[in-house]
Amino acid sequence: MRQFPASPITALIDESPDVNLSESIGPDLSVADILGPGGVASLAGLSLGYGTSAGDPELRALIAGRLGVPGGQVLLTSGAAGALFLVALLHSDGEIVAGLPCYPPMLDALRGLGARVTTVSARFEDGYHVDLEAFRDRLSARTRLVMVASPQNPSGVPITPAEIDEILAAMSRRCPGALLLVDETFREATYGAAAPAASFAGRSDRVLTCASLSKAYGAPGLRIGWLTVPDGRLREQLRLAKFNSSICCGVLDEFLAARLLSQADQLLASRGELMARARTTVGDWIGKQDGRLQWLPPEAGAFCCVRLDPGRFGEPDVRRFHERLAGRRTTVAPGPWFGDSAHVMRLGLAYPPSGELEKGLEVIADALGT
Repeated sequence: MRQFPASPITALIDESPDVNLSESIGPDLSVADILGPGGVASLAGLSLGYGTSAGDPELRALIAGRLGVPGGQVLLTSGAAGALFLVALLHSDGEIVAGLPCYPPMLDALRGLGARVTTVSARFEDGYHVDLEAFRDRLSARTRLVMVASPQNPSGVPITPAEIDEILAAMSRRCPGALLLVDETFREATYGAAAPAASFAGRSDRVLTCASLSKAYGAPGLRIGWLTVPDGRLREQLRLAKFNSSICCGVLDEFLAARLLSQADQLLASRGELMARARTTVGDWIGKQDGRLQWLPPEAGAFCCVRLDPGRFGEPDVRRFHERLAGRRTTVAPGPWFGDSAHVMRLGLAYPPSGELEKGLEVIADALGT
């Protein structure tokens, strides 16, 4: 029997801390936020029959329009996690190269499927920029799939178009039949009035992308994600894999998702303002920590990467720090969840209710000790 690794990140949905600074989203939307105060009645006549295996055509067209690809290239999935799983499933008979740090269920899914996984690590001290030479060295004739995220989780650092092109060029030399999957889940979660980076969808016939409504939009309860797949034969195999595992997405989820995306720019703008204020709060607080903490200001994603100064905190100090946080029922996302250093943590910026961010930062400062 195949076994999936134990995943401590399930605590994000299974536990209820007093102060939650471990999340990677902003405030959760409500149905009324999407439909308006008088729009909830529109749900009354919605038929709860099956949807289609590829997904609602209106919703796929809305997604395609935002990405600049034909609607026929979009396949709806159960969140971005479902998208990652389907692609991994179809390529698990070969070698998969994955960038670290990364979304933990992605790596756990690969291991649970029995895939041969090779990883390439980016580091805090290098600003989490892609190590292109290491990627080239990991590629081989056995490589079937390369998986990266832009922006990266947990840092919020994007991959540049030039870096993607270099990865594709290396793949053409070492593994010409392999595909590149770019997880763009946090791409539209930008700060203030900053425009999102352009999607990599459509950049090459060998590039797949995935994303969802969970992070940038604050609707993780709508289990709606998507894949963009240029190749028709692969897209059909992914559709069949989805059908055989879950048949279709929920029609209620698809209905609400379409209404959400019809007002996407307005919703993202209000969330961007909130995230910008929270990033400023964290930056000001970091500046008052006497060098005990270092951080990378994120370009996208409602979180940032913070590191306890390795010159001042040894491994026992890091353990005591997390024990003190647990004693105060305050959570952050530890670096090892993502395949990163224990000195690193992901700090959620915009999920706590008003005033809770400042409270959590005070708890962290106390837990650091002197």
